[in-house]
Amino acid sequence: MESIVIFGAGKIAEVIAGHVRQEGKCHIAAFAIHRDQIKADHFLGAPIVPFEDIEAKFPPTSHGLHVAVGYHRMNQLRAEIMAAARAKGYTLISVISAHSWPGPSLTCGENCFIADGASIEPGATLGEGVYVWSNAIVGHHATVGDHAWIAAGSAIGGGAQVGARCFVALNATIGNEVEIGEECLLGARTLTTRNLPHKAVVIERDSEPIRLTSDQFLRISKLR
Repeated sequence: MESIVIFGAGKIAEVIAGHVRQEGKCHIAAFAIHRDQIKADHFLGAPIVPFEDIEAKFPPTSHGLHVAVGYHRMNQLRAEIMAAARAKGYTLISVISAHSWPGPSLTCGENCFIADGASIEPGATLGEGVYVWSNAIVGHHATVGDHAWIAAGSAIGGGAQVGARCFVALNATIGNEVEIGEECLLGARTLTTRNLPHKAVVIERDSEPIRLTSDQFLRISKLR
């Protein structure tokens, strides 16, 4: 069984650890974070060690590493830590759920995460450091650039191109053959059917609450 270290000790690391243990193919030897951020000795039953000297206890010759960091600074932080881990000699491990499609047979770059229920269709290409969350769809022959974040329930149409370090939020939709520039932010429930330049932002207004309490609404609608 391969032994890995997970960089991170927060919510994303907890999700990644859950998938790693669910798959049962890797042993989590430790969690690593920067020395000045360490506030505990252990996380989820494994030791926390300073990233600065991690190779002394968990050398890259016998351990892989996964960088479990969120979309801070449009995913740039995750990219920087991946580069630092590579400089230490680590191979970066992708975590791909067997409950995704096509599952572990998927070809993608290093340090990707594919969650339960995600669907990567034939001909699609994922760069490195890409996170695809539950029930997201990457359509056939689509391309997702390095370090992009594809949130749960989003859909990328066939032949679309999503640039590096983009953030595609919950239930966002990108049309077929649409080209999205680098570091674009597509908000929740948005629909994008035209090409976007680098760093574009697309957002949808929140739904307006009606002037009834839930009890009043149930009485009027006869749902209870």
